[in-house]
Amino acid sequence: MSWRERAARLLKNPRSLRESLRARIAPLRYWAPGGYRASRYWSDRLGRFRTDLRGVGNASLSSAENERLHREGAQVFLSLCRAEGIDFARARLLDVGCGTGYYADLFRRGGGKSYRGIDVTDVLFPDLQRRFPGFEFGLLDFSRARLEGVYDLVVMIDVTQHITSPAGFARAMANVRGCLTAGGCFIVTSWLDRKSRHSFYETAREAADYRAAFPGWRMSAPLPFRDKKIFSLRRPHDS
Repeated sequence: MSWRERAARLLKNPRSLRESLRARIAPLRYWAPGGYRASRYWSDRLGRFRTDLRGVGNASLSSAENERLHREGAQVFLSLCRAEGIDFARARLLDVGCGTGYYADLFRRGGGKSYRGIDVTDVLFPDLQRRFPGFEFGLLDFSRARLEGVYDLVVMIDVTQHITSPAGFARAMANVRGCLTAGGCFIVTSWLDRKSRHSFYETAREAADYRAAFPGWRMSAPLPFRDKKIFSLRRPHDS
């Protein structure tokens, strides 16, 4: 497609044009040495979209399209949980990058009671605490600070690609290893292709990166999940 054709398409779609302009400005606005200001970026983005799934999804698509994609992804996530034998009613869940509370809602509707959600921004926490009484929400950068607690299930949905530095990714995966109980399950999404996408706030990784971070853990076959893959990593019972 020529630049004239791309320009004409953008002019016909004001939403795409606005998002294209924001995408060009954002790398300068959120720049930081060795990465980007994740807390500021996500505070601004979720503050703008609030509970609209464009905030955690694809901002260039409509709200309805994002909702459809999330519903389809949720079915794949629940199917993987069933395949792993996860009982929400018994599981202690850590939801890293809880965002709008989409997976908190899935967990609660599945009978889950022991839930902790963390995020780099607390801009939506008042709403989440109102919607999910009894669930815990905390402000923490999983790629920088150490997390305390023990969990049976850790989920990172549409999160690891936003940890752009290798050191930050290593610390986040060390956090998973440190807080997941023996025999516990880690469910994560990734493009699993280094060439798929790269921007100031997104970095693609391969399956080998996850296997290296979790030696001896069982990795499930990746399943299609929106534009990514979803898979589990199971900790051995004797580790």
